[in-house]
Amino acid sequence: MDEIIFFDSAKLSVTNFFEREFPGFPPLILSTFLSKFNDLLNYTEEGKIIRPKIVFTDNIDAIAKTIPKINVLTIFEDRDSGQFLNRLKSLLAIAKRSWFIFVEFKDVIKYGLVISLTSIKDKSALNTLLETTALKDKPVNCIVARTLNLYSMSFHSTKGNNLNINFALDTAKTTTFANEVKEFVDATFSKLRTTQHKLQDMKNMYLNIFTNVMNDVNGTICVIVDKDYVYQENGIFADGIWLKEPISFSKLFAQSKSYSEEKLQAYADLLFNMVNFDGITILDNKGRLRAYNVFVESNTKKVSYIVGGARKRAAYYILGSKRKGLVGVYFQSHEGEVFYRAINNPPQQKKVNESQITLKL
Repeated sequence: MDEIIFFDSAKLSVTNFFEREFPGFPPLILSTFLSKFNDLLNYTEEGKIIRPKIVFTDNIDAIAKTIPKINVLTIFEDRDSGQFLNRLKSLLAIAKRSWFIFVEFKDVIKYGLVISLTSIKDKSALNTLLETTALKDKPVNCIVARTLNLYSMSFHSTKGNNLNINFALDTAKTTTFANEVKEFVDATFSKLRTTQHKLQDMKNMYLNIFTNVMNDVNGTICVIVDKDYVYQENGIFADGIWLKEPISFSKLFAQSKSYSEEKLQAYADLLFNMVNFDGITILDNKGRLRAYNVFVESNTKKVSYIVGGARKRAAYYILGSKRKGLVGVYFQSHEGEVFYRAINNPPQQKKVNESQITLKL
């Protein structure tokens, strides 16, 4: 006898969430949205995975007032919902990095893009919107829908309620990426001594960078080492490009009243590009960029129990290597699985010359 399992409970939960958090949401559009739910989770454009970020609201102007330096670009305006899916698909391809899509339901249906032109060291527009309490008691309906990976999507209401839908049968994949990235960022700056304000600015910048990595990079590994860790010619990370002078992002904030936004953005882009490059990116726990394009020769017997590709086996090999001076591993798969794992090892003391590239701030 054949057995068929349906995820009707997920569909019912999403329907109930929209009906409760957004009274008046067009039923036909909700039905269409749910019918293409799986397509949104697995949406690709020219072979590249796109993770949608969509704000559904009945008052985009009220939303805009909660986000600093916001720019709202209306692209389509329809009198009915007949073009709903076509409008979304045309916007998905260009709503990348810090841009997100909005759909406003009033007398007409408006579709467009939103971006906040704040500094990369400030909270992102979406995080600002999700954390605001300004709309909680106002007659404004708003739901933020975000695809997290190939098997999960989250819904957030500005009334303060959230819903996470996950179709993965592996319970290890149910953690949202925001928690993992936050742990990774906290560990990256755990040995940096500076003012609380500057520290938060740098953490915001890293959170913004790695949120973009989650959305736009198919997979990566970052390793955090202790601030005293040094390159070794025969070490675990010998096969890679080590910077002769680590890039210290804290120096970019040395004079917070006169820092260069252009320089900050340029180095943030550099970090993004290195993370998006083949191999492992090495950071230390003072927030410094140490190396990129690093490869490890993993012992496949030690990680034979790992289900996944070479990148995941490399991550677990590093976690189990017991090498001194390693702090933690951040892993992101092509499918969007994300984890950060700490390594409890004492720092390395021996000093050895580093080599290859000099980059001055």
